[in-house]
Amino acid sequence: MKKMEHIQKVEEKVAGITDTQRTQIYELVRRVSKETLEEVCPALLRLALGSERGALKNQLGNVIFHLQKNERIETVIGLQKLIDAALIVNPEELFKILEESDEEAQGLAKKIKGIL
Repeated sequence: MKKMEHIQKVEEKVAGITDTQRTQIYELVRRVSKETLEEVCPALLRLALGSERGALKNQLGNVIFHLQKNERIETVIGLQKLIDAALIVNPEELFKILEESDEEAQGLAKKIKGIL
């Protein structure tokens, strides 16, 4: 399967992400190291804030704003919410960020794709 076809399929699946899939992704994130959190969270925050689809004006957006305001965005919960937001606003860029980061983030990208 070509990369663009795969990305399109991921984007289609993301629109209807289930609570079970979200829980599985959140569980994967719980095992991420502090170093990976510090590397990917700022990039994912920029992605969420700079989305072409506009700011996340919902509960998820409020949670992300609160975490950032209290300097807790580079935590497990922060990464969970940022991944959730990135899957909504730009899944292609989410995977690009993870795949261009450290080995642990690359593995996380593969596992998330497997869940979706």
